[in-house]
Amino acid sequence: MSAESAAAQSTAATTDLRLVRTVRYAAGTTLAVALAMGIDWQLAYLTPVLALMFLAPPAQRPNPNKLVGFIGIVAVASMAGVAMSGTILMYPVAFLLLEGLILFLLFYRHARGAPPMLTMWLMIAVTVIPVVALQSMDLTLAVAQGLVVGAAVAVAVVWIAYALIPDPADAEPGASAATGAKDVFPVVALFLYLGLTSVLILVFVALLSMQPDLATGKKAGKALIVGNLIGGVAAIIVFELLVMVPELYFLLLLTLIVGLSFGGRLFSGSPTGPLFGQAYSTMLLVVLSATSAFGEADAKAWTRVLQIITAVVYLVAAHAAVRSLVGKSETDHATT
Repeated sequence: MSAESAAAQSTAATTDLRLVRTVRYAAGTTLAVALAMGIDWQLAYLTPVLALMFLAPPAQRPNPNKLVGFIGIVAVASMAGVAMSGTILMYPVAFLLLEGLILFLLFYRHARGAPPMLTMWLMIAVTVIPVVALQSMDLTLAVAQGLVVGAAVAVAVVWIAYALIPDPADAEPGASAATGAKDVFPVVALFLYLGLTSVLILVFVALLSMQPDLATGKKAGKALIVGNLIGGVAAIIVFELLVMVPELYFLLLLTLIVGLSFGGRLFSGSPTGPLFGQAYSTMLLVVLSATSAFGEADAKAWTRVLQIITAVVYLVAAHAAVRSLVGKSETDHATT
């Protein structure tokens, strides 16, 4: 076999693998949206985002134990959030001290190699559920239950997606696409102090604060802002189209089309690919939270986009400030 033929076959195999993973990414997410919006339980709009964590790069089929363990992680995290809300939330100062300690420990364990899923969902539980508890403990229990149901549905969707659209038999293992409690705690304190109840924003801050690239420099921060801007624009376009055709089948069609478009770029191997993965996740959160029966009352797409971009800018600025302080401290220490 000539070198040219081998190179052509390698290119074709890579193209086929990317196509398979793109289709699975878009189709799996569309199925998750169909189940979430069709049943529409509390926080159902998080289910497609949960599924994306397994469908996005490195896109390796998770083993059953990992999927079941994921449900267990969400259940434990939800129970921890309910326990905090029912026992210590009535004492604001004590609660904030405990909240700050827990967030610090979560980020510390994450930095020491704790499973990202565990730290992420513990963080979401201990930030979101207490804020919901400000409205009603009954609602808190419903939200905690909704998180567990969402995790179970997401796991089912992931299993189906990989079963129906598996990687080619000769596919190489997937490669990953190319901090701190101090960032999240001020937001939680502000929400509790002002009595704010925008669950979506807290979830978004918690998810983004765990991004490993965020702490690497200004370039990564700008990329995060750009990715969310792309997702925000896509969300506004999709939302306005849904206003004209407010039907579930049309939402699913739009989800599939955007998933194929953004997924193709995500799996392209391009340096800008990860921007479109972030954009798709943002678009889903905005659109589904605005159209869900259990979404927030003022969840217009453009207001949600503005709030999310504000949250992203805050996180980028917070990381930049921390990097500056740490760098200055290390410089001062080195000169003494």
